Amino acid sequence: MKKSKISIIAFISLFVFSIPGFSQQGSGLGLKFGTNYNTSGKYFRDLGKVWEDPLGNVGYHAGLFYTMNSYDIYLRPELVYTETRFQTLNGEAFSKRIDVPVLVGIRLFQVLTAFGGPSAHYTLKDNFLPSQVDEFNKRLRLGYQFGLGVAIGPLGLDLRYEREFNDQKINLERILGQDRSFRSQQIVLAVSLRIFGP
Repeated sequence: MKKSKISIIAFISLFVFSIPGFSQQGSGLGLKFGTNYNTSGKYFRDLGKVWEDPLGNVGYHAGLFYTMNSYDIYLRPELVYTETRFQTLNGEAFSKRIDVPVLVGIRLFQVLTAFGGPSAHYTLKDNFLPSQVDEFNKRLRLGYQFGLGVAIGPLGLDLRYEREFNDQKINLERILGQDRSFRSQQIVLAVSLRIFGP
């Protein structure tokens, strides 16, 4: 019994002291991909929709990131292609866009990260914006992201919340037969892989 306790303590000690060697340190370029859940901000109502149709509001994203480290603080700009969708009573609304978040993060206990920062979105295609918003400044939106992540070696996993700053006027005539405003919000789960860098 005593030997097994010593073995367990030795194993835990070895794991704890080896974490710094495995944690994601150094600057580098990488790939990221994952899923995003579009939400209206009415979380309890949306949870009911998830229960009825788990994949109804799920989209995806894929892109590049570059991490610049300085000790335990880092800057991480990203370039991401994102597809979002959400279900309505009369159909599906979708959006295809380019996202450019610029995140500042801090490492906690070597493997955990907390981060946040502004995010720009440019809409490429959708089926709900009014036809008159073809101008660049109407399709360019600003928002923010924040979240938590885990990074071990070149691999990372993070969960983040994203929201736009301003309400967006949309025309759901083909879907709902009415106009209304909404504020785009997402819960994003992403996997990242650093492919260049130390």
